[in-house]
Amino acid sequence: MTRILLVEDDLLLSEGISYALRKESYLVDCADSIEKAWECLNKGPSLVLLDVNLPDGDGREFLKRLRSANKVPVVFLTARDSEKDMLEGFDAGCDDYITKPFPISVLSRKIGLLLKGVAYLDKSLYYQGDFVYDYAKKELTIQNVPVKLTATELRLLEYFLKNRGQVLTREQILENVWDSYENFVDERTLNVNVRRLREKIEKDPKNPRYIITMFGIGYKWKEA
Repeated sequence: MTRILLVEDDLLLSEGISYALRKESYLVDCADSIEKAWECLNKGPSLVLLDVNLPDGDGREFLKRLRSANKVPVVFLTARDSEKDMLEGFDAGCDDYITKPFPISVLSRKIGLLLKGVAYLDKSLYYQGDFVYDYAKKELTIQNVPVKLTATELRLLEYFLKNRGQVLTREQILENVWDSYENFVDERTLNVNVRRLREKIEKDPKNPRYIITMFGIGYKWKEA
């Protein structure tokens, strides 16, 4: 289940939002202060809902500190609705900015879009929803659960991520993933490794979300 951290000091609002999100099968951790928010971050949320005005500080300053080490999607939920406030929120690093009051249905839709659509690549990390790959550590987690990959599967995954959104021919993949390591491989080897990788990263390997077969050509890494 996808975990969401809600940082909100208004108890009634916090209870209402968390109740609605739990009905949609999200795991929700609630924090009413920045101090408690830092503690809850250890649970590895896939998304953070953050108020600006909190008892022990400013949510924007909290986000600036968070962004120095964590790329988790963050949505501001606040009554501060001026253009200046919104720009300051985005400058702090938020992914979306929702002003109070708001319909729960709108919040739910925005959360769903962020979790499905967030995908970005920096020098060390790749995120797509709850799929996180650490290039430096060669570690993959899905829904905060470590996924063990073989050396070949890691090379294959990194090649897909490097060329995400592009149609890759079988020849390209074989040449770039295997050639400098194992000279004698064929398309059957590729098919087997793609199948094994799908079994480890796809919720439904027969209907893949990430590695899409391009019939007669090869494969493509699809971003949601």
